[in-house]
Formats: sequence, structure tokens, C-alpha cells
Amino acid sequence: MGFQKRSLEAKHMGEEPDPRDWEGLDDENTSAAVYDAFRWYYKFYDFKECMNFVQEYYKKNKVKSKSPGKIKITDFAHVGNHVGYIARLKTRGCTYLPEYFENLFISKLKKIEEIASLRKSADNDKPNKIKPDIQKRIRDAAKKLRYDIEDVVDEQLEEEFKKKFNFKQFLEQNKVSKPVAKHLKPHIEDLANEIKLAKSGDVDFKEAYSHMSGHQQNRLIKFYDKMIEECEMIIETKKVKKAARYKRKKIT
Repeated sequence: MGFQKRSLEAKHMGEEPDPRDWEGLDDENTSAAVYDAFRWYYKFYDFKECMNFVQEYYKKNKVKSKSPGKIKITDFAHVGNHVGYIARLKTRGCTYLPEYFENLFISKLKKIEEIASLRKSADNDKPNKIKPDIQKRIRDAAKKLRYDIEDVVDEQLEEEFKKKFNFKQFLEQNKVSKPVAKHLKPHIEDLANEIKLAKSGDVDFKEAYSHMSGHQQNRLIKFYDKMIEECEMIIETKKVKKAARYKRKKIT
């Protein structure tokens, strides 16, 4: 709080005023004590902290309102700090204040509610933000990975599959999650099916892969099958972990 930030001044200002000490004072002396308290709070608490005091007052008096939390520093000219000071005094046991302070307190509380209500209406009038399509992001991520895999395949064909490729590391580096793996797997299966159909003599694909030897086709099929297997590992591992958590929760 501000008290700690201004500890040097605290030595001269003393402890926080206790409104319970004012019992029995007449209006003039009570008003003087209130102004002294205002000066003390001014030294140690800022506008935001004053709104926290109002919220604490609401909570203590079971007022169902979060309006003080919606007040911004730009509202200072209309709200001021005194409403927070009075709320603090009331929360700490102040049972009586002269009429002027009570009227000030009520008028500022109304102003807080008014500003918060207007701000809420303005927020409701704003056009709804377009929520990002999570499924589209997942599909796009899977599609991008398919193109990356095709680039790797081209590289492997050029190197005659002599260059080792770590499938698991590839998926980890790209942070392939279960949803992405589910969408990526069919892409790889499509690529694998093409080469398998070409190898079996299918007229639609045989010509397209005629530039590859039988050995290369076999290596490529193994390449795709390994990648599919790694995708299945991600999908199944997630399922196992989820089932285990559910089982532990059920037991407890």
C-alpha cells in the first residue's frame, strides 16, 4: 500500500486515524477530525486505493456492486478521493458523520454507479469481436505440416534416403498437439495411399510415380507409415493420460 511507499512521512503523520475515538464529539469537532483524517489518507493512498476502500465498504455492507472496480483514473475529476476516505472511516467503525459528509458520500457513490453503468452500456454497444476459429487454425497447422513433410520427402529422395530423419523430433519441434495430429494423420495417409496405389499398378497413379524405382517407392511407403505411427502415438498417448486422470479422480 501507499503507507509503505511513504514511510518517512508516516513518522510525522502518526498512525491511521481511528474514528471510534470521535464518539461524543459535536459536529464542529467531528468535522475537524474528519478533515484531519482526509489529510492523513491523502498522504498515503491514491485514487485506485480509494476505489478499493469503496469496494470494501460495499462488501462489508453486503452491497452487490462491482462498480468501483470499473472506475478509471480519468474519472477522478467526477469522483475524487473523499468518497474513498469516508468509506474507509465507515469500514473502520465510524457510526456518525455530520450531514455535509454524509451527503457528499452518497452523491459520490451515485456518481460511481452512474459512470460504471454508462461504461457497461458502452461496452455492450461495441460490436462483438470475431472469435478466432480454433478448428480452422488446427486445420491450417496440419496443412502446413503436410507441405513441410512433402519438402522433407523431396530431400530424402534426392539423398536416396541415406539421410536419417527423426520423425518424433520433427513433431515435437513443431509442437504437434493431439488435435493437430488428428488432422495431420489423414493428410499423410493420402500421400501414402497414392504411392501404394502406384506400386500396385493403379493407372491413375502409376505414371505419376514412374520416375521412382521400386526400392524408392518402398522406402517412401515406410517413411509415410512411420510418420502415421508417430501421429497415432500422440493421439493414443493423450487418450491414455486422460483416462488415467479420470480413473484417479473417480477413486478419490
